[in-house]
Amino acid sequence: MSISDKVVAAETAAVEAKDKLVELTKAYDESADEAGLVAIEEQSEAVEKATQQVATYRKAESALSSKAASFDAPSVVKSVKSREPIDYVLASAVCAFESFATRKSFDQVMDERYGQDDHLKAVAGNVVKGATAPAMTNVTGWAEELTRESYAAFLDLLQPESVIPRVPMNRFEFQGFSAINIPGRAATPNLAGAFRAEGDPIPVKQAATIKTQLTPKSMGVISTFTAELLRRSTPSIEALIRKWIVEDTAVALDNQFLGNDAATALAPAGLQNLAGSNTLASTGATHDAITADIKAMVQSMTAANLGRRPVWIMHPSNLIALNMTLTAVGTPAFPETASNSLYGMPVVTSTTVPLDVVYLVDASEMAIAFSGPQFLGTDVASVHMEDTAPLPIVDGAGTAAAPVRSLYQTNSLGLRMTLETDWSMTRDGAVVTLTGVSW
Repeated sequence: MSISDKVVAAETAAVEAKDKLVELTKAYDESADEAGLVAIEEQSEAVEKATQQVATYRKAESALSSKAASFDAPSVVKSVKSREPIDYVLASAVCAFESFATRKSFDQVMDERYGQDDHLKAVAGNVVKGATAPAMTNVTGWAEELTRESYAAFLDLLQPESVIPRVPMNRFEFQGFSAINIPGRAATPNLAGAFRAEGDPIPVKQAATIKTQLTPKSMGVISTFTAELLRRSTPSIEALIRKWIVEDTAVALDNQFLGNDAATALAPAGLQNLAGSNTLASTGATHDAITADIKAMVQSMTAANLGRRPVWIMHPSNLIALNMTLTAVGTPAFPETASNSLYGMPVVTSTTVPLDVVYLVDASEMAIAFSGPQFLGTDVASVHMEDTAPLPIVDGAGTAAAPVRSLYQTNSLGLRMTLETDWSMTRDGAVVTLTGVSW
C-alpha cells in the first residue's frame, strides 16, 4: 500500500471514529448512564489516535514528495480550503435550510457542499445540533472549538453593523453554565495606605466585595422565504444568509443594548437604564454648548473614580456634526473626530444608535456573556408573521394570531437562529448618557 493510500485509509478511519463518537454522544444524551460516558471517553481517545495517524501519514507523504519532484501519487486527496471562523456559522445555516428543502440528511448536505473538510463539518454541524459537553471537552481538534469559534465568528459577522462587538467590554462565554458570577469591589471602603508618623499605629482597613451575575437570556430571530428562492439562489445563498443575519440580529441586539428597558428575567437592561441618575440633558448645538456637555459627561464618570477604558457611542450623523462644528474663528472645533476619536477617547458609531442620545461607557466596568448561535430550519411549521410582539398561534382562550403563514402550504422555509446573552455594569457610574441631542 502506497503512502497516499495509507493517508486515504487513515482519513476514512478517522471519519468513522468521529461518526461513532457522535452516535455514542446521542445515546448518552438519552440514557445518561455511566457506561455511556466511559464509552464516550474511550471513543474520544480513538478519535485522537486516528487523527494523529492521519497527521503522521501526511508528514511522511510530504517528505517523500519533497525528495521526488516527479513522484506520481496513486491517489489524490481532495484539498481542504482554509476556513475563516465565520464559515462555521454560515455553513450550519445553509445546510439547515437545504436539508429541509431537499429532504436530504444534514450530514449528506454537509458532505455534498463541503467535501472532505471534516473539521468544518464537525464544528458547523454541531452549531445546529448542539454538541454535548463530552463531545466538546474530550475531542481535541474537533468539537472543543465549537463554542468559541461560533461565538467569535458571530461577533465578527455583526461587527460592521452592531455596537456590541466593537465596545471593548469584558467578555465571557456561558459554555453550558447557568450563571457567571463576576467578582468586583465596591467603591468604598478602600485599602488605601495612609501617611503616619514613625512609631504610630498603622491603620487597619478592609475592602467590600460585590458580585455581578450574568445569566443566559435567550434571543432569536426567524427568517422565511420560498423553496424556489433557495434553489435558484444557490450558491449565493451563503451571501444572502450573511446579509439577513447581520440586518436582523444587529438591530435586535442593539435595540436592547442601547435602550431604556430595566433588566428582567427575560432580557438585560439597556444602557439608558443603567445610566440612571447619570443622565444629562443636552444644553445646545453650539461649540460652547457641546464642549460643556462633553465635559459634564466626563466629570460625571470620573466623579465615581471610573474611566479606565472610556468609549463614546453615537449615531454616525452625530459624529459628522461634531466634525463639521467650527469655533468662533472658523477652525474645526473637534478635528480628532475625523479619525473616530473625541478628546482622546474612541468613538463607536452605528445607525442603530438613537439620533438624540450620546453614550459614554467605561468598557472596563461592563461585562457581557454569549453562547454560540444555533440554527434550525424547517418547512412544516406555521409562524405568526410579526416582528415586534409575536403571539402564540392559538392562545389559551382560543384566540388565533394573525397573520399566520404555513410554511408547508406556501412551499416556504424558515430558519430560526437562537443565542443566549447577558450584560451588565460591574460598578455604578460606568454609563453616562446625554439626551435631547440636536447636533
